[in-house]
Amino acid sequence: MAFFMVPEVRFHVALELGAGDGGQSATISRYCDKLICTEKDETSHAWLGETILQREMPNVEYGLCDAQDLSQFADGTFDLIFSSNMLEHIPDVDACLTECRRVLKDDGLMLHTMPSRWWKVFSSGLNVVRLRRPGIHGASASHWEEFRAFGLSAWKKRIESNALKVVEVIGLPFYVGHGNSFIPIIKAGNSASISASHLYVVRKA
Repeated sequence: MAFFMVPEVRFHVALELGAGDGGQSATISRYCDKLICTEKDETSHAWLGETILQREMPNVEYGLCDAQDLSQFADGTFDLIFSSNMLEHIPDVDACLTECRRVLKDDGLMLHTMPSRWWKVFSSGLNVVRLRRPGIHGASASHWEEFRAFGLSAWKKRIESNALKVVEVIGLPFYVGHGNSFIPIIKAGNSASISASHLYVVRKA
């Protein structure tokens, strides 16, 4: 998981945006005194048998939150803000990043993972091979717009346009989605050092 690839080992108060199925929350919570996990919609991942507001974990609070509006949190609240494959789904990424900057402590850290263009190409291509119509993964209006947005330099430029600084970009292992059932392709991608997503380590500029 991307969280293991940064040097900091302990945070006081952390915020997870787009907690998903809670799998990464369990890992992050071990490195925090307090973790606040959020989703925009209470029904998100409710197929797991419980909504996010019904989950329980030591030192973790669960709540609903629109990542474009973090007004429920005071300035400089968090030592860490984490999201995984979430920003590409936000209609107004700049509003989200501006809010993240506001609620981050001056010496705080952001960790955002986002898909790469390689992921877009392989995931869409496999849909075509399987005679399925490729869908747009995030909030982009077209496949071409999404392909351009998923570029490493495009993500870096977008982040740094909001008074933030990308201090490191780490390539993460290759995968293609589809339940990761295409093992030969996944092995080939990793052998070729292709990153399906990148971890952006961010601080205030």
